[in-house]
This record gives sequence, structure tokens and C-alpha cells, in this order.
Amino acid sequence: MQADITFSENVAGTKVAYTLKKFKAINPIREFQQFIEKSDWDVSLRGYEKYMNWFSYGAIIASSIFFIPVCISIFNR
Repeated sequence: MQADITFSENVAGTKVAYTLKKFKAINPIREFQQFIEKSDWDVSLRGYEKYMNWFSYGAIIASSIFFIPVCISIFNR
């Protein structure tokens, strides 16, 4: 046997939780969740691995070019 206990300070929080379910913005989140769970996105992503690696290398080089002068100026103090 279960008993439901309602605290007076929790009433506002439960009303907010129920109104969030009514928002239409949550529907795309559920659709994205279904896409992640039921599609084969991870298998098709392997085909783009080469391009993602080159993008990552470019991001590493660009951040190195940006941060090397900053590090040099910090160490010269």
C-alpha cells in the first residue's frame, strides 16, 4: 500500500513540471531522442571519419596558432 504525501512547498514545482509537458518545444527533443535510439547514425558517421579527422587537425592547429602568442606573453612577464 502506497500513500501519497504532498508538501505545501512542493506545489509550485509540480505545477511547473506539468506545464513543461505541454510545451511544443519538448517535441523536437523527443524526436531527437528517437533518432538517436532507433537509427543507425553511428554506422553512417564512420564514413565521415576521414573528414572529421582533418577538421579536428585544423581546429588543433588554429587553436595552437591563437594560443602560442598568449602563452609566450604570459611567460615573458
